Parts: sequence; C-alpha cells; structure tokens
Amino acid sequence: MNSQETLTTGVTLVTVTYGERLHLLLQALGSGFAEGVDRAIVVNNGARAPIANACRARFGDRARVVEHARNLGSAPGFRAGIEAARGAGAEFILLLDDDNQLEPGCVAALIDAWRAASSPNPARPVAVVGFRPDVQIDISAGRQRESLHPNAFFGFHLKHVPRKVWSRVRHVLPALQARTIVGLGALDVAPYSGMLFHASLIDTIGLPDPSFVLYADDTEFSYRITRLGGLLLVVTAGRISDIEPSWNIKRPNGSALSAWLSGGSDLSVFYAARNRACFERHRVAHRPWIRWINRFVFLSAMRLLAIRTDTTARYRLFCMAVMDGEARRLGVKHGFELA
Repeated sequence: MNSQETLTTGVTLVTVTYGERLHLLLQALGSGFAEGVDRAIVVNNGARAPIANACRARFGDRARVVEHARNLGSAPGFRAGIEAARGAGAEFILLLDDDNQLEPGCVAALIDAWRAASSPNPARPVAVVGFRPDVQIDISAGRQRESLHPNAFFGFHLKHVPRKVWSRVRHVLPALQARTIVGLGALDVAPYSGMLFHASLIDTIGLPDPSFVLYADDTEFSYRITRLGGLLLVVTAGRISDIEPSWNIKRPNGSALSAWLSGGSDLSVFYAARNRACFERHRVAHRPWIRWINRFVFLSAMRLLAIRTDTTARYRLFCMAVMDGEARRLGVKHGFELA
C-alpha cells in the first residue's frame, strides 16, 4: 500500500447527477478513484441515462447508486448521498459535483489539511475544500480569507466599491497583481464540490436543508460550520477543475448584474436568487437598515441595466425570487419544476 492509499482510506465520494450528464459523471468518478477514494455514492436524480449500469460496468461494486424517480434538486440529492455514505460506514465524506474533476494529489492534500486542522481541538467542527480559482476569487488574489459580508445584498456593499474598482485596475496592470497564493485560506462558506469532512461532522451540523431544492443549499450547509466557531479551509494544493463551467461563476471584470440578467436559465436564476435572498435575510445576522440600502442600490442598478439591455422580464423574475426568499417561501415553486 502506498502513502496516498494510506491517507485516503475511509474516504467515500458523494455526488449527484441528473439529465444527460453520464459522460461528465464518469469523468468525475474516475478522477476520484484515481485519487484513492474507497467508494462512491451516486445519487441519480431522475437521469435519462442508465446510470447504475454504466457505473457498474466501469467501476464495479465500488460505486453504489441511490435512485430517485425524478430530479429532486441538489439539496435533497446530497442529503440522500450523505445519509447513504454514513450508512455504508464512511470515515470521511468527500462531496463533488458531477461536472468536476479532482486533480492529482487533491485528496491526499485535503486529508493532510483536515488532520492538521483537527489535531489541536478534535471536538471543533472542521471541513476542508478543494481549490477552484474561479470560485475562491479572493484566495486566488493572494488573500488569506474570503469572508461573508453580513450586511451585503448578493455580495454587494457600498463600502466595498473602492476595493472593487482597485481590483479591476489591478487586473489590467499585471505588475500589480498578487504573486503568492496562500497554502490554506479561511472561508465563511463554500460549495459542495471538493468539500471533505469526517462523517461525524453531520452529528454536529446536520444534513443539507431539502427546502432549498437547488442552489445556495451548499452555502447554508457550510455556513453552519463557521457559525458554530468551526474551521472551513480551502486547500490550494488540492486542485479541482471544472469539466463544464458554471453559469453563475463570476469572471474577472465580469458584472454580477449581467450574470443575473443574461446568464443561465430562468429556473436556475429563480432558485439561485430566491435561496440566496433567504440565506442572507434569515440565516445570517445583519443590520436590516444597512442591508436595505445595499439592496436598494443593487436593484436600482439592475433595473437600469435591464432597461438598457432589454432584459426587464429577467429583472422581474429576479425580484419575484428575492421576495419569495425573504418571505421564506421555499420548496419547489409552481412553474419551476425540475426536469
């Protein structure tokens, strides 16, 4: 047994798939087994492809498939996958989206980081996350922490405008860009993809909230760790690559307003906006009047851009989603059923 196999013993990979994504799933699972994970739990959210047969043919009994007759969304999917992993005796659980790949050495780096972070205080909640430079933008820029701003609205805060302007200037002036990326970065929230934790963490923070259905369920789930005083660390030596880029990843010099108005489908934008609004309003402590000011400025700017770009229908959809989220109207929305 080599050193990597010793480090990764007990790791169960959990992923969720749906639709026509079998070709992506097989690449994701292949990268996990190449990294030494013991087994994989695949939650089939009503995919049209023969997921179980394909996984059995490629990976044998190392990949177990949990079948859902229809697409229930990522929150119920990962909830079921985590429960199945714990039932199968997993020591560590590694969450991964079905369109991501683990780069060589990723799992070993995550395990090493988890053990180092957990050793001083074994009772402290700890999770580590693989590094995706397009997702952990502040860490990519050389900062040591990527913080959740409690009074912001969809990440926008008036006090951050000067810093954002400077970031854009720095992007077009390569000599001023950060040269060093930290080995470990602290996060307040993180995506499911590449998140590794001991299975016992679920006893402390619970399972994903199925009422979120799709989008921001990983934000709400991971925030429970830091809200309890735990550690959520991104491990920059543990790289993860996207097989397919996500519609809602902000690009350098990109506009968050444009992404909401022009990116993705109406269904994706509705659930992403609704759940983020619910999370910011009801899960994060904040000062309502400050958030209201940032909300007003953000929505006013979005409305002006929508008029200029002829995307007012999407703007109205976004506002409806925000109101639903702030009113805690969660679950599957009529007219936005998942395929």
